[in-house]
Amino acid sequence: MKDSWRSRFSRLNLLLFGLIVVLAVCWGRLFCLQVLSHKKYEVQAQSQHRITIPIPAQRGMIYDRNGHVLASSITVRSVCLNPREIAAADCVDETAFLLAKHLKLSHDDLVKSITENVARGSYFMWVKRRVSQEEEDAMSALKLRGVYWRDEQQRIYPNGKMLAPVIGFTGIDQHGLAGTELSFDATLAGADGSRQEARDGNSQPIFTPESVYNPAANGNNVVLTIDLNIQDFLETAVDRCQQQYAPKGVIGVVLDPHTGEVLALAERPTFDPNDYDAYPSSTWKVRAVTDPFEPGSMFKPFVFSGALDENAVRLDDMFNCSTFRIGKRTLHDAHMNGSLTARYIVVKSSNIGMAQIGLRLGIPKTFAYVTSFGFGQKTGIELSSESPGRVQPLRKWSGYTITSVPMGHEISVTAMQVAAGFSAFANNGVVVKPHILRGVIAPNGAVLQRTMLPDVRGRIITPGTADVMLTDVLHKVVKEGTGRLADLEDYEIAGKTGTAQKLVDGAYSHNKYVSSFVCTGPIEDPRAIVLIVVDEPTRGASFFGGTAAAPYASEVLKATLDYMYIDGRRRAKPAEYASVEHVPATGEESDYAP
Repeated sequence: MKDSWRSRFSRLNLLLFGLIVVLAVCWGRLFCLQVLSHKKYEVQAQSQHRITIPIPAQRGMIYDRNGHVLASSITVRSVCLNPREIAAADCVDETAFLLAKHLKLSHDDLVKSITENVARGSYFMWVKRRVSQEEEDAMSALKLRGVYWRDEQQRIYPNGKMLAPVIGFTGIDQHGLAGTELSFDATLAGADGSRQEARDGNSQPIFTPESVYNPAANGNNVVLTIDLNIQDFLETAVDRCQQQYAPKGVIGVVLDPHTGEVLALAERPTFDPNDYDAYPSSTWKVRAVTDPFEPGSMFKPFVFSGALDENAVRLDDMFNCSTFRIGKRTLHDAHMNGSLTARYIVVKSSNIGMAQIGLRLGIPKTFAYVTSFGFGQKTGIELSSESPGRVQPLRKWSGYTITSVPMGHEISVTAMQVAAGFSAFANNGVVVKPHILRGVIAPNGAVLQRTMLPDVRGRIITPGTADVMLTDVLHKVVKEGTGRLADLEDYEIAGKTGTAQKLVDGAYSHNKYVSSFVCTGPIEDPRAIVLIVVDEPTRGASFFGGTAAAPYASEVLKATLDYMYIDGRRRAKPAEYASVEHVPATGEESDYAP
């Protein structure tokens, strides 16, 4: 009896000890969960029951100078899901099947993606962004667990291909990837906001006083200097040039010679920013600022005006332009000219004559004027990836260089540099810096930034030289010289042609040319500069700049002047020019020359 009692007591002690051990383990585990691991599980619980929903900022608009919309944003819906919620409900395959059916996606890819995200512990996964209205209606009717909507912004460009390289485009996340969208991305983007939302055990939203709301700050609006009406004139002209001459490319620029504002800029080939992926990436860049080329005879006025300014030559000085040799090189003109006055060397576009004028001006002075006009350095226009072109450093100039540069060889320039440099002849010798930005406006309409114009490089040639170049030399190019096809009945204009052989494998080609024409008018009060550059014309009456480019440039200039005068836009030249000092040609090495 006594042994039985002892036996029962021992078993009771053992049971009690076991209970104590179990309770100790439970209490230890509770202590670990509630004290030692409290923060970890609190964060995990918060992530399961409280989610942060981003509030996308509205990207700013892009306008032309007259308030026409060039780029805007609309709200679209995207589908996302919570992989862990779907896995917990054991409906991965069913959900993937329905999503694939109504959103035209791969069922297997969806199952794989959901599974991988579950393994990573992810609570978020995109399914399809920017769905159509039909897809949105179909998905809304399904009311799938763990599948949610998010509002996003989509960029739209109402003018399609018009001005496409300048405007550029954004990626799917609304960040600028090209053109103005890239250059002013920080200005346009704004700052996204967010809100926290609590969810119950069924993932349904519930209201709590602790909800945190951070509103989005919408982006600012950008106003460009572009005039959409002038842009239309230019787009029409480059289209006609493209159709008639089937070139590799065409660039067109319209510039205000007094303020430096780019009024229009068009290029072919081009693209549609609403569907940019369907076009080669080479069409996305603004070739007027990124792609340098040898200008050929279009460059002659810049060196010739320097020679006039330095009294190295007078307009009526006679030159033998029949033949010319320097070292082992024999120079030729497109047409036999015989003897020409200095004036007619430019009018008739004689390479032989310009080589002799370059020798008269000399290497240091020629280099000084070339760089003073802005060649060999970036213009500073508000577009990315601008090229400085190429001007040989002064120490590398030779006897060949001093005869080649005056005729537009051994140098490369961008279309924007030429248009800006040509402003000196329309501007009493003052060269303006080109600008594409007119101003920045806040979402509430307040003006945050206004480009201060005119922005000038300085007076490169004297007013007297500029006047002679405009009204005598360059006017005669149109009336009597290589630019006769650009002559207008309604306006007296001035211009210069260019026809440059392209370098192919280190040698000048005899069947690939860059044809160009730059002009301004009317000569009594120049209002606009128009430049057309035609890269490798392959068909048509002639490959010369006077044929392939000049008629289209003057067509755009006439339409622009008609529009300006009819619209009552005539205005005085800026008073600031009176105080701009003459920049002397020093011949010193330029820090910007490569």
